[in-house]
Amino acid sequence: MSESEVGYEEFLSRGRDHAQAQFVHKALQHLATGGDDDVLREMAREVLSGRIGLREAMRVGAYADALGEHVQPVRAAWEQMPQAEREQYTHEARQLLDASGDALGEGVSLSRRQESWDRPAR
Repeated sequence: MSESEVGYEEFLSRGRDHAQAQFVHKALQHLATGGDDDVLREMAREVLSGRIGLREAMRVGAYADALGEHVQPVRAAWEQMPQAEREQYTHEARQLLDASGDALGEGVSLSRRQESWDRPAR
């Protein structure tokens, strides 16, 4: 990207640690440069440039609709997946996040991270 870009620290928040913030940042970078959806590409570029916050972006109808269109098939596939396969994917994802946290020197296990994920959104 030719314009300046916010760092992953922009995505740190209560309940989101460095590894999760880096994941969000990398996902936005992928959408901004390699995504095949023009609306999501625009949204990612706006967020990465700092012109709009991630929460604000999710309140924009066109951005939320485009994201929902891409999430729905993944969610449907997840729900159709056998429980054992879901558990295996969950285990692998936890290992990756724990490794990311260890690489950042956080030393925070995913079990503590998951506590915040399992809480209902307010």
